[in-house]
Amino acid sequence: MCLVTYLPTSTGYILSSNRDEEPARAQTQLIQESINHADLVYPKDIKGGSWIFASKQRKNIVLLNGAFKLHKRQLPYRMSRGLMVKAYYEFDSTANFLQNYDFQGLEPFTLIIHEPKTFVELRWDGKHKHVKTLKKSEQLVWSSCTLYNEQLEKQRSDHYYQLIDSKKSDLSLASLIHNDTQLPSDYGFIMHRDNRVKTISTTHIIVNDSTTRLEYFNRETNEKSSVIL
Repeated sequence: MCLVTYLPTSTGYILSSNRDEEPARAQTQLIQESINHADLVYPKDIKGGSWIFASKQRKNIVLLNGAFKLHKRQLPYRMSRGLMVKAYYEFDSTANFLQNYDFQGLEPFTLIIHEPKTFVELRWDGKHKHVKTLKKSEQLVWSSCTLYNEQLEKQRSDHYYQLIDSKKSDLSLASLIHNDTQLPSDYGFIMHRDNRVKTISTTHIIVNDSTTRLEYFNRETNEKSSVIL
């Protein structure tokens, strides 16, 4: 949930996520499911939801923990944020979801939603929605504010743009970025903090002219999975 990148390509785009979490959360499996005419694939979290969903209809979504800054948790929350992401597919459009879903009682988050007509960033700070329209032609990066303060987020962002300056936007670049170990391990793209929190998985959603593919790598078990929609 903690490093998300977006790379436009000549035939589509690549939306990728490195998940920084407790190692115990690494046990998961890829699920294929249909919700409201959307054909989905996602790595299922132990709480039942997920941090990343790909769909055959090209309505793809990624979650990061936190909104703008580290927040003080106010337990109990109404539901897991991963279940909220899954509920997106119960709505017929992104606009309908943003307008009508009840976010009250949810822990702060950042949501990146890419679908054929819309590309938006939603930040929920615990009280208010903040929606930003994104450009599909731009290379973008996000880091979770719950693990990386403003200074570390800038260092990670600067490093991301240094990496893409020397490479073309394709899957090899996405792989290079999400396997990068040049930064110190406590805030690098592959992070490790005393075995309490670490990068436990990498997921790529690769969209081109004809297909959507989800590639999932469990870094704790070294297992790789891929599904074409």
